[in-house]
Order: sequence, then C-alpha cells, then structure tokens
Amino acid sequence: MASDTVTTRSGLERNRALDATRTVALLGIIVLNYHGYLNRYDAIGANKTNFFARIMDAWNGVLAPSPVIFVLVSGISCSLLTSARFDRWVLVRRGVLLFALGSMFEWVWNGTILPYFGVYFLLASAVSTWSRRNIALTAVFCTVSAAALSLWRFLREEDFHSTSWLSPAHPDSPRNFVFRYFVDYTHPILPWFTFFCVGLLIGRSLPWFFANRTRLFAPLVIAVAAVYTVSTAVRRGTDGAWQRVTSTDPFERGVLATVGVTLSAVLVLIVVSWIVDAFPRSSVTDVFVRAGQVTLTLYVLHGLAYNLIVNRLAWVRPTGLDTALVLSAIMWIALVTLGAWWNRFFGRGPLERLLRGFGG
Repeated sequence: MASDTVTTRSGLERNRALDATRTVALLGIIVLNYHGYLNRYDAIGANKTNFFARIMDAWNGVLAPSPVIFVLVSGISCSLLTSARFDRWVLVRRGVLLFALGSMFEWVWNGTILPYFGVYFLLASAVSTWSRRNIALTAVFCTVSAAALSLWRFLREEDFHSTSWLSPAHPDSPRNFVFRYFVDYTHPILPWFTFFCVGLLIGRSLPWFFANRTRLFAPLVIAVAAVYTVSTAVRRGTDGAWQRVTSTDPFERGVLATVGVTLSAVLVLIVVSWIVDAFPRSSVTDVFVRAGQVTLTLYVLHGLAYNLIVNRLAWVRPTGLDTALVLSAIMWIALVTLGAWWNRFFGRGPLERLLRGFGG
C-alpha cells in the first residue's frame, strides 16, 4: 500500500507518493507556463494544424491537469493535517500568508495560482471539518455554478450584452475582489475549489484509496475517455450553447472540463504512487520525494528564473514549442536537483519555512 511515509528533519511525517506527485506536477506547470508566456498566441493549439502542437496547447492540452494536481494534493495534505491536529487558525494564517505572497508574486508572474491558494486555505479552514457529504456537495456546487455562470455569460454575449464587468483587470474594490477570485481570471473558486474538495475527500480515506487504487484505475481511465469522447462527439457539427456546455476547455468552466481534469489528476496520483512503491529505494525516487517537499519555493523560483533569463537577459527568444520544451526541461531538472539537495542538507525550503513559522 502506498501509504508509506518519510520523516523530515523536523520529525514531521509526510507521504512519499504525495511529495513525488508534486514534483511531477511541477514539470507540467513549468512547460505550460513557459510555453504560454514565451510563445503567447502561438501557444494556442487551435491555431495549429500540427497534432503535437495541438495537444501541447498551453491552456487546453494534455498538461492542463498539472496545476489541478497541485490543488488536489494540497487538499489531501490539508485533510491529513486537520485529522492529526485541527486548528482552523493554522489554515487561516497559512491562507493569509499565501495570499500576501501570491499578490506580490503576481507583479512578477501574471496569473499565478498562489493568491488563489490563499483563498482555498481560508475556505478550507471552514469546510475541512464538515462531513464527507457536505464537502462533496460543496464540490458539486462549485462545479455546477461555474458551468451555469459560463453558459449565462455566453448567452448574454450572444445577445450583445457585455459581461466584462465580471472580468475586472484588478481586484481594486470589494466587488472586483469577489469577481477576481471567485468567478474569473486564472484559478477562481468556481470551479477550482472543487479540486481542493476532492483532495479533502481522498485525504479522509487515504489508506483505503491507496489500497484500492488498482480497482479504481480502470474505471477512472474509462471515465476520462468517456468525458472527452462525449465532448468531441457532441461538439462536432454543433455550435452555440452546446459548444460551451460540452467544452473541455478549462477556461470555459464547463462540467465536463472540471470532471475531466479532476479524474486525470487522480489518475496521475495513482500512477506516481505505483512508481514510488515499485522503486522505494531508488535515488531518482528519493530526489522526487525530496524536491516535492520544497515545491512552493521551486514554483516561485521558476517564475523568477524565467524573468531573468527571458525578460532581463534575453538569452532565450520565442522561436516555438521546441525552445519552450528545452527551456522547461533544463529548468525543471535544475530546480528539482536544487530542491532535493536543499532538502537533504537544510530540510524545509525558505518559503516552506516561512509558511510553517507563520502558519504553524
């Protein structure tokens, strides 16, 4: 069973599969961000005829579940934390710090998920002690509400009524703050808190989840295939509202999009846990597990490094997907190596230490 743990320098027990999954997700996030930031319009797969370029769409390609994996694993970790010792103020303080750090990082890295993580933790301070039923209902509410709002906006725009007021450029008023973090921009509560809630539910039964992962794998694969097959079949030859309702584009917030990336993220967790179990003493596994414990720091570093290499020094130019992939691979290897080395000799990363010190 993949519920084995590693004891950190501080004596805290962590699940190895969860840490390794963070490291895997970091690769996807770096590729998505670097491809999207570097190539901009050319990173949109719909603008390409090449199959590989289409599946590597920076916003709607095969790597779209990568940030969702981070949210899912954070929900699981939050559930494990609250089951061991619940103090809602721990989650509140961590949420406040993440929101503050994320808001500052937004100046450097537009669209960062960090301030949203702060809001997720603030909401988790309330819902993490709820019953499984109520958490599941919260996930359903976030999913359905996001889809309904997206459809409503589409229909309003079709009737030439602007809904741009739901997409404020800055959270510079109470109303704009709510719209920015709950219904719009990159990772809004509707529907992104769904992924956190699913993580909370998995965390409640983590030993059972890992013990039954083999039985869960095939149904999950079939479900993911069904989601994208239905979306493709229905959207072919249709237009208008049906295109929006059956879309799997994460930015169109449809039910199929939310369900599809959620199930895909769970599948990645299962596969990574199998690999960690199969090679428990491998040096590669050790590197992945150690780097996964400092991914907050590594995430921030990947944004700072991009700004230095691309924007300040101009060492890399936007020449296409190949350049983005090479830069992403080099950066991921460098960051994972740095993170594993740091964890081996110093324990927590600088931002993880700050988060722990402030939040408890």
